[in-house]
Amino acid sequence: MNKISLLFVIMVGCIKLAYANAVTPITDFNINQYLGTWYEIARLPNSFENKCTVPITANYSTNPDNKNQLIVVNQCNTKDNNPKMGNGVAYFVESANIGKLEVTFLPKWLRWLPFGYGDYWVLYTDYDTVAVIGSPNHEYLWILARVEDLKRDVLEKALLVAKNQGFDTDKLIFNYKSEQSLKESQSQ
Repeated sequence: MNKISLLFVIMVGCIKLAYANAVTPITDFNINQYLGTWYEIARLPNSFENKCTVPITANYSTNPDNKNQLIVVNQCNTKDNNPKMGNGVAYFVESANIGKLEVTFLPKWLRWLPFGYGDYWVLYTDYDTVAVIGSPNHEYLWILARVEDLKRDVLEKALLVAKNQGFDTDKLIFNYKSEQSLKESQSQ
């Protein structure tokens, strides 16, 4: 096989691998149904939640001054039992019906900077029970719920959504209740 043929085979393989692991947000996103409080059920490890203990919550509300902006308030207690809160905003990247947002927790006076924003893509939600949030580079993943624990079948569906979009769910950090639910499901 000559070098050009080998290069072509490698490129096609890379394209197929990238396509198989492509992250796709939902295209029928309804922001009004998404608003409110969500509990973190599981997440990929990240530095900004290292000290958090359950319950970890995120509350989303609309900005009355800007309909294309969400107000985001993340809360948890630290391992030292001190409250920790992050106030931020999320913006739609494309349109309001595509679950592709960017979020920032920079202070208001620094939000004009071209950095400090993270991808927040809604990969799945039924709005009443569960949501799967991820980043297109597979670096961040959250499974959120309207309550502190999920039923086994709902958790398994959320994990399947994440796996099908190329996320390594073996690395997830679960809150104590959902971790127990998952262990019970695997032992049955």
